[in-house]
Amino acid sequence: MHPADCPAFDYEDHPSHPTELFARTKDLVRSLRTGQLDKAALAADSRVVHEHLFSLLTPPTCAYFAGHYRGENFRCLRYYGVHVAGDPRVGLNPVKVPGVMMGIGAEITRAMARVDELHVQSRLALEDLMYCTVRFACIAFERVLTIHPYANGNGHAARFVIWAILGRYDYWPADWPIDPRPAGPDYEPLIVQCRNGNPNPLITAVVDAIIG
Repeated sequence: MHPADCPAFDYEDHPSHPTELFARTKDLVRSLRTGQLDKAALAADSRVVHEHLFSLLTPPTCAYFAGHYRGENFRCLRYYGVHVAGDPRVGLNPVKVPGVMMGIGAEITRAMARVDELHVQSRLALEDLMYCTVRFACIAFERVLTIHPYANGNGHAARFVIWAILGRYDYWPADWPIDPRPAGPDYEPLIVQCRNGNPNPLITAVVDAIIG
């Protein structure tokens, strides 16, 4: 049971969050684009990235909210539940989160190896190669969002996963930012459609963001 005296984590409560988060995201994207980060490793396990983005925005007594999954062995994180209004599928039981995220990370690593082979073999038309890559990135993005592994900042972490996967193949979205979240009313419906088994609208939106 979550201790009653544990604080909730909402990074938007921190007065410096707009400037701090934007600056750290800008630094993160720069490091991605210049090849300073291991895109494959961080797509499979985004905890280092989450800590980089949110380490100054957590409640003072719970610095470990940044960079650790719900369910990890920290007093105010071990039983930290999250809920998204209107979709009970979002927010896995915290006890299960670390193990499930380890499994998702392994799946991302295996899938990325297969996508690597597609890019090396070059047997697909360029548009088909892009579609396969973006589809993989979108499915990984939705999986992370559905698990909601962090106390907060899940959208940023999931969008980073898209950027890390796409950036590995030099696909850079021009209009699908990590921070702030993508503008427009279609963002949430695209995620829900993907969660419902129809990833194509989300794939199309991300492809459009890449090609401009």
